Amino acid sequence: MAKGSAFMRRLCIVLNLLLGFLGLVLLLVGIVASTFKIEPLISGYYWQDGTQSVLFSIGFGLATILISILGVYGAYHEHILALLLYSIFMIIEFVALLALTIIAIIAQPQVEKRIEESFGNMTSLYNTDEVFHRELNKLQQEAECCGLLYYTDWRNHIPSSCDCPPDYPEKDARCTKVSGNVQNYRSSEVKKKTGAEAVTDQSPMRYVYKAHCGQFLIKHVKNALRILFGIVFTLATIMLAAVIVAVLLWHKINSRLSITGISHDDDRTKYELQPHKMA
Repeated sequence: MAKGSAFMRRLCIVLNLLLGFLGLVLLLVGIVASTFKIEPLISGYYWQDGTQSVLFSIGFGLATILISILGVYGAYHEHILALLLYSIFMIIEFVALLALTIIAIIAQPQVEKRIEESFGNMTSLYNTDEVFHRELNKLQQEAECCGLLYYTDWRNHIPSSCDCPPDYPEKDARCTKVSGNVQNYRSSEVKKKTGAEAVTDQSPMRYVYKAHCGQFLIKHVKNALRILFGIVFTLATIMLAAVIVAVLLWHKINSRLSITGISHDDDRTKYELQPHKMA
């Protein structure tokens, strides 16, 4: 077996082990994400993009693992065909990953705009979706915000989760005074269907949060995209380095095999000529 550069062999194996690890991480993230129901805090559009992200993670993760195994095999055994196929497949995956990343970066402002537009479905989802009802109340209490666009999204029926505590600091700056109707949305919907009167609690005045919750959701999406882009660019950098090392290793092994083949031909020629000399 022709001996290639020991350093390049080891470097190629190490790079492919790193790629295999990152591919495994992407695969596990996609599998775990697919087992959870994404809360509809950004309506159905959020779940649609989430599904595409899950498929992207699983697909690229599995492809990276398989190609990395081929690269490790080719580098360890110095197999020319395996290294050649590995380089071709890795270049194809690298180009596809880079193209999808560029498209995602260009489309990011449009995605954020469509997410903001989907906030208009908040009231109907709050009335009908149990998960959304619970998660939005939790978000308004923990993030100290009210409504996805503005507290006036609720019109005259602001949920109690928007209320500022009585001893809330900087109440005048971070809270606003509204009329005191506190209506139970879910019971209101039931009452409308049955023809009964909705239940409304009356109080003189209320203080609710001025900040809107949409900004926190958009910030969460931006942070998630930054992390994803960071992982993708790290993966692409290692891919490029692995391809370069694999091509150099393939070229070195192929050159040595060619030299060895020429040397064997010369020896065979000398061996065939010796009987004539002896005669």
